[in-house]
Amino acid sequence: MKQKKTISERVNTIELEFAKHNAICGERYRNQKEILDRIDKATKRNSEAIEKLFGISNKGLGAIKVLIVIGTVIGGAFSFFKLKDFI
Repeated sequence: MKQKKTISERVNTIELEFAKHNAICGERYRNQKEILDRIDKATKRNSEAIEKLFGISNKGLGAIKVLIVIGTVIGGAFSFFKLKDFI
């Protein structure tokens, strides 16, 4: 037959279960916080890399525009001197 537990025994059992629960949840929370910190660091690194890529692409677009202007001037000068006899 099952013996009835006294109130103090039941309280001790509940306190032990609560302590186990707190320990398990505390470990879970620490792991989740570490994972979120790693995600945050990775996000910041990716954002910085994207900003650098935007800077590089802007420089590239500027260089392309300059090359187009120079090519147009050279092409115009070449065609002017080549076709000067027909004008």
